[in-house]
Amino acid sequence: MPTWKKFTGSEEQISEIVESVHGFKWRDINGKESNIVNGSSASALMILYRKTGNTNVVHEYLLCNPHPHAEMIIEWARTGREVYFFDSYNQKWVESPEPLWRTDAKYSFNPNGD
Repeated sequence: MPTWKKFTGSEEQISEIVESVHGFKWRDINGKESNIVNGSSASALMILYRKTGNTNVVHEYLLCNPHPHAEMIIEWARTGREVYFFDSYNQKWVESPEPLWRTDAKYSFNPNGD
């Protein structure tokens, strides 16, 4: 699970942020949170190196990693389609009117899991 990391401005952190495939978010010293920023963009580098006095504007950062079921969650939210999950205890697909979207569970829009 992604966690906020204190930003020190180290080369390792800059590299991690710039190479992040899905971008990052940052918070300032007051806890104000940014939108998602593309890690490899020029604006990202400007943000990472910007300072207020001797202090970095970026206080903490969070690398973005999409939820494994993100596309299905979006489809479900847009359409309201029925969702089924695989009940491993009973070895069958079961309708889930309010899916929990567990990362370790299997979900499908089809009652047979296809």
